Amino acid sequence: MLKQLNYYLFLFSTTSRVFPYVLILGLASIVIIVGMSAYFFGLFSGEALRAEGIDDALGGGVIDTLWWSMKHILDPGALSENYGAPIGVIVFALFNSVMGLIITGALIGFIVSAIQTAMEDARRGSATIRESGHYLILGWNRKGTAILELLAKYGQSQRVVILTDTGIEHVRTAIRQGSRELRSLKLLPMQGSISVNSELRRVAAHRASHIVLLSEADLGSSGDLTTIKTLTLLNSELYAKENTQRPNIVAEIVNKENAVIAGIASKNHHPLVSSSDFISKTMVQCARYPGYSEIYSELFASGRFLIEIRTIPNLEDVLFGNLASVFNNGAVMGVSWLDEGPKKAARRVSVLNPEPDYDLTDDDQVIVLRNVDEELRSVSLDSFSSWEEPPERNISRPNVRKVLILAYNANLGLIIAELAKHAASDIEVVVACSHSEVAEAQVHARYSELFTERLALSFVEFDLAEAWRLETFDVAAFDVIFIVADETDKTIDADSKTIMLLLLLGEIKSKGREVEFPPVVAELLNSESKLLCEGTPLTDAIVSTEILSIQLAQLVRDPFLETLYKELLNAGGIEIGLRRIGHYVNVSESVTMADVTRSALRFNEVALGYRSQSEGVVINPQKDTARTFSEGDLLIVLAQQIYA
Repeated sequence: MLKQLNYYLFLFSTTSRVFPYVLILGLASIVIIVGMSAYFFGLFSGEALRAEGIDDALGGGVIDTLWWSMKHILDPGALSENYGAPIGVIVFALFNSVMGLIITGALIGFIVSAIQTAMEDARRGSATIRESGHYLILGWNRKGTAILELLAKYGQSQRVVILTDTGIEHVRTAIRQGSRELRSLKLLPMQGSISVNSELRRVAAHRASHIVLLSEADLGSSGDLTTIKTLTLLNSELYAKENTQRPNIVAEIVNKENAVIAGIASKNHHPLVSSSDFISKTMVQCARYPGYSEIYSELFASGRFLIEIRTIPNLEDVLFGNLASVFNNGAVMGVSWLDEGPKKAARRVSVLNPEPDYDLTDDDQVIVLRNVDEELRSVSLDSFSSWEEPPERNISRPNVRKVLILAYNANLGLIIAELAKHAASDIEVVVACSHSEVAEAQVHARYSELFTERLALSFVEFDLAEAWRLETFDVAAFDVIFIVADETDKTIDADSKTIMLLLLLGEIKSKGREVEFPPVVAELLNSESKLLCEGTPLTDAIVSTEILSIQLAQLVRDPFLETLYKELLNAGGIEIGLRRIGHYVNVSESVTMADVTRSALRFNEVALGYRSQSEGVVINPQKDTARTFSEGDLLIVLAQQIYA
């Protein structure tokens, strides 16, 4: 019987939060009833009534007895007030006072435990979200902080909820170590699995306005499987009802091979960012246009610019060339419209940099680049019918023929594949890394289609422990040098290894001053590491966490940008190019940016800004401001990719 009672006490105390308080209430009721038995032992006798703590104000009945018994439980000090009462009454008073101490102690213990549990739940983020229209980040990795910093730059005012299986203290530490701008955000980190439907309901995913799916850092290569499962859950929940207000969703996919499955899981409703694919494409663009990363970061990561869709009335029979200077403080990049599919599902179509004589309709909208803190100021449309043929110009056509890649990571095959796509002739790639035989076997196994007659790929053993081997390479003979973030050796930080390689290259460069040194493109994992690269031959630094965070934050805000990103990075499409300013205007003469914009249109190019030796990169300058360019200045344009 006693064992069975102990079992039920254990069962109810572990399965019900209310049971401890019910138990205390029941025990207190029993003690009060037992204490009331003092009535039969002379509680209201003449001798007892002389005691200070006994009173028959209501006739010495049940109510007076109840009050006396309950008083000793709530105030054990009341025992001293029974001095002079009969011994039986004192025994009951003593019993109630002792039990009162036990009950009060237990009650305090339960209350403290409940408070501690509530605080622990708060620290773990175990609460349930009651808000709607919030910003939701599912999963966590090093890109999370960069996304939050970009949201802070954009003045994010909504609640930002973070749900992750990663230790919640790790997330809080990363946030504390972030920039001071994060203090302006209303952050709520929460612990939980992003691939469990009940957890998604707990964070009110169906009521969120924006959802970013990040690959969980602790899951490694299996993180894509979790992301795909979460996409499936979100779509089954969000698209179950026709009238549901659906949030903007963007998901990170680590391995490019999983992007197809993720697209099926998302029913192609949401943009997907393949981190490996995006990094490889960006690094190759930096090889083709040294300084590309600075332009890309200024345009997309500075938080000063937005690309948005604008409606301009009365566009029927207006040509795209007419829009060149329609906004004094904005650049018109292209045209967009909604195309109704066979099932009447509207799909947005966007075209970057169309021909100047592209004929617009009233259904068309324009893609505009503008400053975040400025409203667009319209001016009258240009009168445009046709321009004379543009003059001949000798453009430095980017063509990479010989590449040196230092170190190894999982993106190596994609980088080589992207180089081959952009190559206008045969290309030679030399990979210098530790365990070169293993690396070569992995590339052969995953990217066997790379090994063609046009591509000469070789692997050479190289390790930082034998730094002298780097001098055996004829570094100056290469068109570009890549340094990828190598995380294969867990004993050394990937950025530290990259910086050491840059220092070695700097030493080689100093010894061969008469020889032109090739551009050096390096992948970094931490933006702070760029500060340590000053004085090295580094041409472009691709901070993978930062550049991917930019894209994720931009796409969840404006999903239509997915087609623009793909167009700007894919081989054979529209690219952000650099051209000598002398192709457009006479150097040393005062001109306006409107003049430069019209001149660029003659070559079927859209001017986005310029890079000068004195000002650096300038994006979206005012069109009515006069300036004088000099030799060496470059115009930043949207243009058709060109190859030698």
